[in-house]
Parts: sequence; C-alpha cells; structure tokens
Amino acid sequence: MHAGRYVPILVALSLLSACAEPGARPDGGNAASPMIAVSLPPATDTLPCTKATTAPGRSATPADVATPRSEGALPRPSNEYLDEAYREEMLRRQMEANDAYLNRRPLPETALPGAIRCAIRAEDALRPLHERKVYDKRAVEKALTAAGLPESYVRAPGSRDRMPHDGVIIGNWTGQACIVGYLSREYGAHIEYGSTTADGGCLPAGD
Repeated sequence: MHAGRYVPILVALSLLSACAEPGARPDGGNAASPMIAVSLPPATDTLPCTKATTAPGRSATPADVATPRSEGALPRPSNEYLDEAYREEMLRRQMEANDAYLNRRPLPETALPGAIRCAIRAEDALRPLHERKVYDKRAVEKALTAAGLPESYVRAPGSRDRMPHDGVIIGNWTGQACIVGYLSREYGAHIEYGSTTADGGCLPAGD
C-alpha cells in the first residue's frame, strides 16, 4: 500500500551506498554504525488530576533538586587516619556519590501546573486515610484513583527511599512530572512533585 512513495528514497539510498566506502561518514570520518537522529513528540500531561481544579492560593511541595558542588581534589594530610576532618569529608563525598542516582533535576515550566494540581489532589486523598489510621495498599490505591491518579505505584518503604520507613510510599507519572510521597503512621500524608531521579524512575526500586 502506497509503496510508490518510497521508491525514490530507496534509489537514493542505493546510489549513496554504491558511492561510499563501508563504514564511511558524510564528514569524512569512519564509524562502525551511522548516527540516527530521533525526534520525540513534546511531553503532555496524561493523568486526570492534571486538569483538576484546586482552591486559589494552594500550592504543593517541590521535591529537592540536586545542587552541583564545585569541589576540587581533597588534599591528603600527612596522616589521614588521624585527621578527623579529612576522614569526615571523605565519608561525606562517598555518601553523596553513592546516592547520586536518587538526585532530581529542575522541572520545565510547562510541567508545573499539572504536577502541582496532582500533588494537592493526592495529599488531600491520603489525609483522611491517616485520620482513620488506614494504611492498606489497596485502600491507598483506591483513594488515589478517585483523586485522578489511577495506576499509582504503592509499596512498602525500602532501604533506598528517602522517606519514613513505616506505612506506604506512592509514585505516579503525570506525563511530565513525578508525583511521589508517603502515608506514614507517624508523620501522616506528604506528597511532592519533581522530575525523575537520575536513574530514570519516579521512585527507586524496592527491596
């Protein structure tokens, strides 16, 4: 069907293949495989909560964004085992490097309105559960679905989560932003909005 429209392209590609050496690039360099440019459509909000109405003046909590440090080489003292300041700084740097995969970046402006609406809706849905001391996974999923966050990821907190380790934690994707937070027996309900983490997810993998 409509095969005729592809004939000129195939002919042109055949001519280019005949003229070029195997592995040759248009700029004269050599490469094992050609570079392919892929154009992706702009991100759009997909969760129902992104279109919800909220009371004027209400806002939500943004997730922490990683702040790059300008750190040079750490001078080694004459005796690193006795220099407490050196050892503390080395430990701090190692811990930051270990947790770098959890870092988030700033969101584009276009993602903010929908993300804020969803974060407000999610927190409003979870607070009544905390008041009734309900922390069941299915009850949380049902409340979030009713609030416009269907198919939310709800699980027990794990060792990689930067959240209270009781109750449940939640995650969802608006189409442009992550909605993440927790419902804790001790701390109640708290929801934030932000980008994906450095490893590409809204939440780290559970234990």
